Amino acid sequence: MGVELFSRILGSENDSDLIILHGLLGSADNWQTLGKRYAEDFRVHIVDARNHGRSPNDSEHSYDLMVGDLLKYIDDNGIEKATLLGHSMGGKTVMHFAEKHPERVEKLIVADIAPKGYKAHHGPIFKALLVTEPSNATSREAIENVLRENLGDEKVLIPFLMKGLYRIKEGGYAWRFNVPVLFDTLESITQNIDVTMSTLPALFIRGLNSSYVSDEDLDKLEDVYIQLQTVDLEDAGHWLHAEKPEEFFEATSDFLAS
Repeated sequence: MGVELFSRILGSENDSDLIILHGLLGSADNWQTLGKRYAEDFRVHIVDARNHGRSPNDSEHSYDLMVGDLLKYIDDNGIEKATLLGHSMGGKTVMHFAEKHPERVEKLIVADIAPKGYKAHHGPIFKALLVTEPSNATSREAIENVLRENLGDEKVLIPFLMKGLYRIKEGGYAWRFNVPVLFDTLESITQNIDVTMSTLPALFIRGLNSSYVSDEDLDKLEDVYIQLQTVDLEDAGHWLHAEKPEEFFEATSDFLAS
């Protein structure tokens, strides 16, 4: 049946629907600025995945479940067809959704991820998160210092993680992502997604400083997506929408308008 996802909805309900799905350990908040710009032409739904942000926590986490959550969201909001934009984990979710429910998809935008399986390399990140003990922390700085002690001086990663921290009423802090469950289900998040030939208009956009999508991956995607477009962003890594927001917006806007 799916869990009831939290979303931020921007723009006019008379416009076509654009649904944005964040990556692992992200949230709808990461897409607010771009979402406002897309909302000039679309009704934009920035959605928190299960076990992330303000959506419900659950003991299970998989692409089949996230596709079910998204279908429930689309049905509950009376959406017949939507354009889907997904980054990383969200990108695999929208590819899997389009595979199972192509009749509900207008266009597909996938940011810096391929449908292939990846080696789970997030272990150190989760181990660092697990030792922060945010409920006992007296300040955000104390939690950030623990992350730096365990992860080094990560200029992009640590600020990204800290965006998921919030103060709780009882005192102390908590993460907006379900750290134990996501750690336990890492294998399901990094597994491959089966995709077959699709006639949906699809844009794959990658950061050239990222290793997530290779030239070989793009060649394989050309055999799957008949209407494939690709864009490379220079000087951008895996969080390309945050590192190069203007270039990301221009590339995706051109595709959305085509």
